[in-house]
Amino acid sequence: MQPSATTVRSAAEAVTVFVATSVAVLVIMLPISFAALAQARHVDLLVFNIPRAMTGGAFAAVITAAVTVAVGSRRTARWTALLALAGIVLSHLLLVPHSDNADFTGLSLATLNFIDALLAGVALGAMAVVVWPEPLLRTVYLFAVPAAAVLGDLTETPTDEGSAGFDGVLAGSLPLWFIAAAVLALAYFAITTVTPPRNGVDTAIPLAPVFAGVVAFSTILVTSLAVASRETSIPYVIVGSIVVVAAATVAALILPDRDGVLVLLMTGFAVAGSLVITLPRSGLVDVGTVIALGAGLLAGLRRPHAVTAAVSVAGLAVFVLATDILDPPATLNAAVGCLALGAVCGYCVGSAVPLSPTSATVGLSILCVPSIGVALSDTEFGHLAYSSSWYRTADVNRGPLPAAIAIGIAVGCAVAIALLIRHRPAPDQSGVLPPEFGERPPGQH
Repeated sequence: MQPSATTVRSAAEAVTVFVATSVAVLVIMLPISFAALAQARHVDLLVFNIPRAMTGGAFAAVITAAVTVAVGSRRTARWTALLALAGIVLSHLLLVPHSDNADFTGLSLATLNFIDALLAGVALGAMAVVVWPEPLLRTVYLFAVPAAAVLGDLTETPTDEGSAGFDGVLAGSLPLWFIAAAVLALAYFAITTVTPPRNGVDTAIPLAPVFAGVVAFSTILVTSLAVASRETSIPYVIVGSIVVVAAATVAALILPDRDGVLVLLMTGFAVAGSLVITLPRSGLVDVGTVIALGAGLLAGLRRPHAVTAAVSVAGLAVFVLATDILDPPATLNAAVGCLALGAVCGYCVGSAVPLSPTSATVGLSILCVPSIGVALSDTEFGHLAYSSSWYRTADVNRGPLPAAIAIGIAVGCAVAIALLIRHRPAPDQSGVLPPEFGERPPGQH
């Protein structure tokens, strides 16, 4: 029995959502050109730029989601994502080949990297609005965002002899053909999807998620920058950790109902996950990490329990502390750490799915904002980066302090989650999107 045209279309749209969302996240997470990192005079500039570009992408995602929800049309959101990704393709085709790599007299790769991240953030936020009314597409989106964020975070220098996994494919930056494929697929669905007549709705922009994003993202970035420049000062690290937990709690309280639980979970996970040793590893470990993340996500969606998810984040931080103290075999440490990284991240996302796409964008975008864990990864570099080329390194003896800080932040976020759940009732599951989001492609009813 052959599948119906509707089934084939639904499957194709799910694949398109996965590819487009993955592209958006990877563009934010990876530098626009790895070749620039090999040139000494560009290293500091790009390393200085990358954390700010990533945070800018997170801001763009939240603002775009809020505006497109206010517009009240999935078609608008779909075309917004399409145009943003098309802009990235044009940037790579027209601007990157002519950028100034030597004398800084023209458009620099650091500037183009920032533009790429902003466009990718627009696509990420718009895609959230596109998929949210559809359970299947929403699940694909919830899988694609953390999976791409984790893989982008794990990608190492492709010229490093110890690098493996998807590093050879990504080569330190995203292939242009992959972005172009997402643009073409999105264009097909944007053109062929029928939009129902627009009804009169409240088009006020939801400002609570935007304000929550401002509080969370700016505090995490500023605190991480401060800690990176004074990482040997324990008082700075402790105060910075308290500030991050407080900001995440405030952001969670700003969001409606229990939507802020995801913000708290991702804040704790980002710190612990950034400290997991991931080298050396094989390509099978990368595949296993994605599978573990998918399994964790499904477990969270079927049996969500936010407090258990918070405890798992604390457990991940304890694992980091144990490995820093005991120094187990490097290959085993990296394999177990990556699998735990995927499983915990997936379960956290699945256990705290917000009702609103804007709230979800705030929580998921925290994965793109460099955390204190990144600031503490290399105590000798002095910049907010894993190393001088913005990749993880296993060559530093960082001591127990970073893992202890990760445990403290995880526990603080867990307490905030417990209090939030206790004082806010479970929300109505009927959803919050306006009626225009019920549009269907031809032949679907």
